[in-house]
Amino acid sequence: MSHNSPSIDRRSILRGSLTVAGAVIVLPALGSLAGCSSAPASLDPHKQMIASIVERIMPATDTPGAIDAGVPDYIANVFADFFTAEQQNEFVVGLDDLASSLSASGSDFASMSAEEQDRALTAVDQGDYGAAGRAQWQQLRDLTIFGFYTSEEATQELAFEEIPGRYDGCASLSEVGSAWLNRGV
Repeated sequence: MSHNSPSIDRRSILRGSLTVAGAVIVLPALGSLAGCSSAPASLDPHKQMIASIVERIMPATDTPGAIDAGVPDYIANVFADFFTAEQQNEFVVGLDDLASSLSASGSDFASMSAEEQDRALTAVDQGDYGAAGRAQWQQLRDLTIFGFYTSEEATQELAFEEIPGRYDGCASLSEVGSAWLNRGV
């Protein structure tokens, strides 16, 4: 009995097996890349507004402020390094909404006086312009506070005693002189 089929050798079987294994590995990975965008969102159009907002949240007084602590750079780093592409796009859309709310008076937020900026931020915080910019304002405020209080400059504002001498549950702020950290930065 003769067979008219081509002969299959071990090399052909290995080549075919490796091709199938490679396809099984690569094809799902290609599917996950379908949602990636080639042009990531950028904070560049909003950098000046972000800097103005963080300065109003944590202004420099006798201690460093948010600008001194590098909070705008911290926010840009969180945006670039930790947000997904979807979160970046949502953040930028939120900043657009916030910019619209803050400039409801007709002028650019960064060019307003400090008093006008404070009034605009208070109005957004109280929900006077609706929910559009308020959610972004809250996220930006939270990032500012976290970015500031995890910076080296915050150590000038907060007191820390690694091994306190005693526990006093009712110490007045005038006695201790500063707010205290629970643990080191």
